[in-house]
Amino acid sequence: MKKIFSGLLSLMLVFTLTACGGNTTQKTSTKDSKTGEAKQSSAKEETSISKTDIPKAIKGKKLKMALIMEWGTGTHMITHANGTKAEAERYGIDLSVIDANNNLAKMAEGIDNAVTNKMDAILISHGKTDALVNSVKRALEAGIPVIAFDCDFDVPAEVHKGKLVSLDQYDLMMGLISQMALVQELDGEGKVIYNRVSNCVPTDKRHRIWEGGILPTYPDIKVSSTIDLGTDNPMPKAQTALETLLTTDDDIDAVYGVWDEYAKGFYNAIVASGKTIPLFSVDVSDQDLAMMQDHPEIWRASAGVDPTIIGQVQVRLALKSLAGERIPRYYSLQPVLVKSDDLPSKDEKRISTKDLAEYYDGWGSTTDFLEDWMVALEKSLK
Repeated sequence: MKKIFSGLLSLMLVFTLTACGGNTTQKTSTKDSKTGEAKQSSAKEETSISKTDIPKAIKGKKLKMALIMEWGTGTHMITHANGTKAEAERYGIDLSVIDANNNLAKMAEGIDNAVTNKMDAILISHGKTDALVNSVKRALEAGIPVIAFDCDFDVPAEVHKGKLVSLDQYDLMMGLISQMALVQELDGEGKVIYNRVSNCVPTDKRHRIWEGGILPTYPDIKVSSTIDLGTDNPMPKAQTALETLLTTDDDIDAVYGVWDEYAKGFYNAIVASGKTIPLFSVDVSDQDLAMMQDHPEIWRASAGVDPTIIGQVQVRLALKSLAGERIPRYYSLQPVLVKSDDLPSKDEKRISTKDLAEYYDGWGSTTDFLEDWMVALEKSLK
């Protein structure tokens, strides 16, 4: 049975953001980018698509794009990169992928090289604003669209000229639904080991919900310890840190992982301890699902967006900009809350992220920014 978000959670997010002082409108991916209505496929639509003209700025041109990633390790990031590659291939785009291996100077150099090499568009994954903003400005000044995932840039409109997108996974909502799952499991009372990753745009957004919404609203939720070990290979570090804490504190009611690379380490530590401590997190991968099915009593829920979709949307937004079409300055993808109770037992069926579309609306594919002419472009290359 497929699950959808309730209006109650959305309403709670509005109240939470008001309490935090936020007033930015978030756009989600539930509607078609042109019509505002859900896309429906039909024989009639297929006929119109086949006659759609490919924009002159795109037609017959061999496009080049660069995907520049702060890091490329971990199942989430690998899936994101693969999704971007597959979408680029659909439209005959030459995609160069640069893994900066957590080196921000290398990221900035990658952007500068993309400008020098006259890439048609630049796709960015993570990074830090201060380290990259000058390079991003140079790209925009050269007229190159920049589609940035999980990194925000404060660039004046006269510089970006409508060619800059800040894309995220609706991290505010992911924080809310995963953290509320923890609150509901504990009936609003308990000691929690909490994880945050400071100075990282998506995890900072998730933390704002916890700090500004959850803790003030549920004062009987107490943080016993906070684990923050950065973004460089955190899984084994998280496991060691939690194993240490569990040997000194026997009274932990739940663990929260702001990122699944941490959550996997926490899961290993809990299993090794022989205890049953509920775990809640953000992001979903095949490995996460295997762990959830192995011990559904431990890993209870995780909020996530299919990372394949992130790459799809980045490529499509870049294409729209190159075609001269309007693109949004900010855009948020719609997450789902994957619960272990919703999944089949491991003896019944082992599932992967590809199977989640059977259980949740909004997983597996998206029509966000998929224009008719893009379908025509794909067909023209076959």
